[in-house]
Amino acid sequence: MESNMSGKVAVVTGAGRGIGRAIAERLARSGADVAICARTDEELDDARAAIEDFGRNCLAASVDLADPISTKSFCDKVLASFGELHFLVNNAGAYLERGTVAESDTELWWKTVEVNVRGPYMMIRHLLDGIAEGGKIINFSSGKALTAGANSASYHVSKAGLHILTEVLANELWQRDIDVNNIVPGPVATSTFSREDPASRSTPEELLEKYKQELPTGLPKWERVKHPDEVADLVLWLAAMPKGGPTGQTFSLARRPL
Repeated sequence: MESNMSGKVAVVTGAGRGIGRAIAERLARSGADVAICARTDEELDDARAAIEDFGRNCLAASVDLADPISTKSFCDKVLASFGELHFLVNNAGAYLERGTVAESDTELWWKTVEVNVRGPYMMIRHLLDGIAEGGKIINFSSGKALTAGANSASYHVSKAGLHILTEVLANELWQRDIDVNNIVPGPVATSTFSREDPASRSTPEELLEKYKQELPTGLPKWERVKHPDEVADLVLWLAAMPKGGPTGQTFSLARRPL
């Protein structure tokens, strides 16, 4: 059954492409007005046009979530434009440093933490008073939040921080009937997952066809790479939950234990 989000307002970070774009369009198609942010103006313009094609209002702004001033400015614009919101989807993230701690780039290591933890924290902190009773906060965690790994420490650490922030917020906000949950999307057909240059990236459909033949190293053969629209459907399902639904939980599309 199609969820009716008419009269609702959603905020989606990292909505210029990939999973964030799919989420923003899915919510708009269901009737929500949407505020979006990303770092690339051209991608934001395309996403805004797609949302407006559904007949919805869209606020789009270029934001670097590692910059607290830029982040707060966007939040202020959201509240000035819409008054209140019902769904906050912290999708944007960074995976900038993949080496060991001993060999890591200190600037990239810390910027990963800034984007993945401080960014969502700032979005929540500045929008929280404007989230309506019964609202939903959905954070994008990762299976790497639950494992140590042998490299990419900044990503593991930052996603672990966001993961526990979700649980803390669930304990803090239940009296306002605001549910806070994590999504672990698992492997998804995006340029971030494929590590392609965004300037020449494949479409999700092209990546899905590629990974039908051979999954990336490290994934079990029973895993499956998902289309971004599948993640968007899960977000919509969580957004449509009635008051008293799940909170402080992690929902995963992965096909393996985390």
